[in-house]
Amino acid sequence: MSFRSKSAQALMNVVESYTAGEVMDFTVQKRASDRDQARAFHVGDESTQAEPQPPSSVIVIDSKMTPLEAATLLWENFIMGAPVYDADRKTYVGMFDVRDILSCVNAAHREFVALGIDNPKPGQDTHLPTYGEINRAMQRERLANALQHMKIDSKPSTPGAVTVTYLAARNPMPPVFYTKESSLLDICKVLTARHKHRVCIGNSSTARAVCEGILSQSSIVAFIASKCPKGSLDEKMTDAGLDFRKDVVKIADSASAAEAFELLDSKRLSGIAVVDEDGKLVGTTSAKDIKRAVLDAGRTSMDMDILSYLASVRQSEAVTKKDKYPSVHVHDDATVEHVVNLIAKTGLHRVFVVDKDMKPVGVVSFTDIINFVIKPAIPGV
Repeated sequence: MSFRSKSAQALMNVVESYTAGEVMDFTVQKRASDRDQARAFHVGDESTQAEPQPPSSVIVIDSKMTPLEAATLLWENFIMGAPVYDADRKTYVGMFDVRDILSCVNAAHREFVALGIDNPKPGQDTHLPTYGEINRAMQRERLANALQHMKIDSKPSTPGAVTVTYLAARNPMPPVFYTKESSLLDICKVLTARHKHRVCIGNSSTARAVCEGILSQSSIVAFIASKCPKGSLDEKMTDAGLDFRKDVVKIADSASAAEAFELLDSKRLSGIAVVDEDGKLVGTTSAKDIKRAVLDAGRTSMDMDILSYLASVRQSEAVTKKDKYPSVHVHDDATVEHVVNLIAKTGLHRVFVVDKDMKPVGVVSFTDIINFVIKPAIPGV
């Protein structure tokens, strides 16, 4: 027999007391606040000048969009994923995620390397041109050519084009749409599945499934954190049964940004740790960091070391409060409250846990928190 810790029970009390609709209302208000804050920080930034959709509307990607158009729509609205709808077939294809564009750009970068001076044919290995060998303008041109070769900005009818439909089909939507009246507990149970980050909320009064809202792991954790009474989560993670010790996927700070993004893509993770030669945590990188390399077509080189790349990205973009955490981490004696509130505040999918020497010993993700809520973790005595 198992029992819930005080912290797990406090979180469960919230989950059992609210519906999907109440989380949606909270999320709409939060999105409006985040959007206004981000726009204030990004004044004058041309990459964010497109008008985002109203925070109360559902972001839906047209299956006829190119992957680059779809990714740009997500970036403009400060979200990580959205459903793809095929109007001709009158059906939802699946979820398009920012990590999908990461796969495309990684492939394009490999083509960029292959378009070097000695071996101009795509697919052949070559040394990457250095700054002394060719100028930056040529580097940008080559990366642009590589992106074009991958056809991530070509319409679906173009031969060889990578389509949003193809990418979204890898993330199928659940066959059952939940409604605003659905319990938050039922939604959480769905989100414990691996690679299941979002649930569509439909309208029960319509004859066919229509997505009227999206509940993500991040929106749910933010909602739960806002409803927990102060002091109810003051147990340390180990005492409460919040399991954080696991293998940490990390990359050396001397590795290139391209290598970091390849690792992210191959592991299908939202973020990885960056460590120095002593194994100490010095930064983190996530799929959203690919945005600058895509939108400026090579001005931000993916071949600089990952820390220099991240410094370039964060220097070129005004940062909001959410972005002011180059290395979001907690120590292994942190309380559940500290971890939950940090994840809710930053909107990051995971925070790394470090020991007294700043070496990563574990990680806590959205999924870990939701599992902690609905699955008792402390064996009975």
